[in-house]
Amino acid sequence: MIPLDTSFLGLPLHPLVVHLVVVALPVGALATIAAVVSPPVRARFGTLAVATLTIGALAAGVAKLSGEDLAQTVIRPEAHERFGNATLVVALVTAALAWVWWWLERRREQAPPGTSGFGAMATGGLVATASIAVAVLVALTGHSGAQATWTSRLATPNATPGQAAPTASTITMEEVARHNSADSCWAVVEGGVYDLTQWIDLHPGGRQRILDLCGTDATGKFELQHSRNPRSNAQLERLKIGELG
Repeated sequence: MIPLDTSFLGLPLHPLVVHLVVVALPVGALATIAAVVSPPVRARFGTLAVATLTIGALAAGVAKLSGEDLAQTVIRPEAHERFGNATLVVALVTAALAWVWWWLERRREQAPPGTSGFGAMATGGLVATASIAVAVLVALTGHSGAQATWTSRLATPNATPGQAAPTASTITMEEVARHNSADSCWAVVEGGVYDLTQWIDLHPGGRQRILDLCGTDATGKFELQHSRNPRSNAQLERLKIGELG
């Protein structure tokens, strides 16, 4: 796994690689499509298009490794991770297909007149279709990553409970257990009682992760995901409504 503190020119590696991915992959994918459908573009820019697509695919692999390490210290955005994994697989397959198509195309151009070029044409169709999928997945990955990053940074939910909290600061586990729905979601973490109701729709990992905690002692699950994440602990403290008693 690529260390989190790996840097280039004093800047963290992951954001830099992500920028390379979001530029090289779509540009390479669209240029490859153009090369498949247009002989003039293929003649002038075919190699460059396929090479750019390949660079983007390899960069996606580096982004995945550095992103996994980053996720150990920040909130793990599950949707972003799923889209990122899909992007990496589809991009690598597309790049491999693109080189096969490029080789078949060169052979077709050098073959005697009348030679069938079905292989190159069929592979070119697959490459064009896969390239469209790459461009779409890059957009979805970028959107989910931005959503996870900025939602968690800008969200400052107040600790207003879904239902009126007891006036005393000591809350029993029986009372917590009654707040076990999306309308009023309380949970215990390390002896503190927290109202997570407003956080359900803000959690970068998805609603279900929070809904599973409603009305329970969530200490183990919270520590498993966020024990090394100071920002998550700070956000949790804003939601505190009492102590377990």
